[in-house]
Amino acid sequence: MGVEIISLGGGPSASKSAFISQLGATTRKLNAQIKKTIIQVKAVDTGRMKNNTKVKIMYNFTTDKFTITQGGVSSTFYYIFVDEGTIHIKPRNITDKTLNKQVVQLALDKLFDKWIDYIIDRQFETN
Repeated sequence: MGVEIISLGGGPSASKSAFISQLGATTRKLNAQIKKTIIQVKAVDTGRMKNNTKVKIMYNFTTDKFTITQGGVSSTFYYIFVDEGTIHIKPRNITDKTLNKQVVQLALDKLFDKWIDYIIDRQFETN
């Protein structure tokens, strides 16, 4: 006597789609909060850093690794100096302040929830 499993929709492909969608939403949220933090710490004089500083959260489905890459930061190379400081520039800690915001933490929590759903569902995929 066998057991038949019936899917009511929302199978592995649905969890992967939900995860990919949340990946994009979290990336947008993180970029918006970076811009807000740049303004809050008064690190903007021309607006160039605020308008060109972008990151992208990516996930490698082969290695199961997350990466956050710079996308646009090259035109504002000085972001790292303003963020971390130098002997002539006081550190503004933009990255730490952004990542510690509750709205960013909630977005990351949602992302990891979707990732866990995807990882669990993937275990039951048939190739």
